[in-house]
Amino acid sequence: MKDFFSNFLVLSHWQSAVVLAVLCMIFYILRLLDKRKIDFSIRTFVGLVAGVLLGFLLQYINPQSVWLDEVRVWLGFLGNVFLGFIKMLVLPIVGISIIKVLLEVTTQVRISALLSRSFFWILLTVGLATLIGLYLGVFFGIGDGIQASYVQSSEIRQVQNLPAILSNLIPSNIIETMGKNNIIAYVIFCFFIGFGAYGVRNKPEFKAAYDIFESCVLVAYQIIMDITLFIVRFMPYAVVCMMSEVILENGFEALKSAGNFIILIYVAMLIVFIMHLVLIAINGLNPFTYARKAFYVWMFAFSSRSSVGTLPLTISCLQEKLGVSKAMANFTASIGTTVGLNGCAGYFPALAVVFVAHSLGVEIGVSFIVAALFVAVLGSLGIAGVPGSATMAASIMLTGMGFSEHFVMLSIILAIDPIIDMARTASNVSGAMVSSICADKNIGTLDIQTYNKN
Repeated sequence: MKDFFSNFLVLSHWQSAVVLAVLCMIFYILRLLDKRKIDFSIRTFVGLVAGVLLGFLLQYINPQSVWLDEVRVWLGFLGNVFLGFIKMLVLPIVGISIIKVLLEVTTQVRISALLSRSFFWILLTVGLATLIGLYLGVFFGIGDGIQASYVQSSEIRQVQNLPAILSNLIPSNIIETMGKNNIIAYVIFCFFIGFGAYGVRNKPEFKAAYDIFESCVLVAYQIIMDITLFIVRFMPYAVVCMMSEVILENGFEALKSAGNFIILIYVAMLIVFIMHLVLIAINGLNPFTYARKAFYVWMFAFSSRSSVGTLPLTISCLQEKLGVSKAMANFTASIGTTVGLNGCAGYFPALAVVFVAHSLGVEIGVSFIVAALFVAVLGSLGIAGVPGSATMAASIMLTGMGFSEHFVMLSIILAIDPIIDMARTASNVSGAMVSSICADKNIGTLDIQTYNKN
């Protein structure tokens, strides 16, 4: 009987049951807030704060207890269920949306303008984020006084060269591409499908078949969006579980061991968010309107640590709340999960390379900064927007700067990766959203009324 409770139910201690009861009480409070029509962003923030407090409280009580492992299993299960449902929608919503966009293409939106403006803003934001990381690392002397003796790490990633990265973006096997969540390759495939359908729509012999195909795409799109809206309703509850689990997995000691790096990561995140607001303002839009409407998307990205997993929310917010055209929202947000990640490919590898350089006593000058900026922007082309991808970005940065054999010096940082990954992912998602808004404003397809609507 004991094995049944401990191995099957994972609920063999009364303390575990008490914690789950507390969790249910938090859920009940969130439900009451929902019934009282409290804003969704506020409810999500309440869930985030409750999750952080619960995680720290459990760590303070008894971080080594067996029953805490049971609680961790339940928190991980509840968070992963929600994240699994969200990820389930990624490929359908990206594929159907892009095909739908191309079927609705008019002379008002030129594909060349969409591509050029999207990539300009995406790469501009990651370049600025890299400069922010480099400046903070140099100014605060991150890595100074750290000895260059270290232990072997199991987190080293193989670094690919630029031709290999670009060749991986060609969807030679679309099933394998979908299985690996290779978003850019998948987007390229969907673009070809959309272009093919666009090319036959005016041919009389295909008129009947095209009308059926278009109707199916429209129905599928509406179904996916309705499912997305239904699942998103449970986000505040999932945020509680995800935040608690992250705190439990890392604990106080891990936070202390890399405290300076954690602080600088979060300072960089705040400065990057300010930079995003400035870019919005430069384009003649109210930055606080963007912040208010995008807040719940930031919170989910922060909690889930997955740019890809946040994609359905990102696209929905851009279209429904911020007035971004369907073409720009779907394309730029999708590409933004892989290219131009402000956190993972921007300030994180920048801080990492300064950390290693200072540890080795390497002087950092203008040429170092220019080279690091170039490597970061190019390296952002091959970073997949899923948890842990920043390790590859750090590998690319250190290899490009000639520090590849010293990658294991980042062991102390990689030990607390989930804590800093939350900040990186929120920055990634915001960067993609800002790029979408700015690019759409540039080509004149942004719905200003929807953007300004309360």
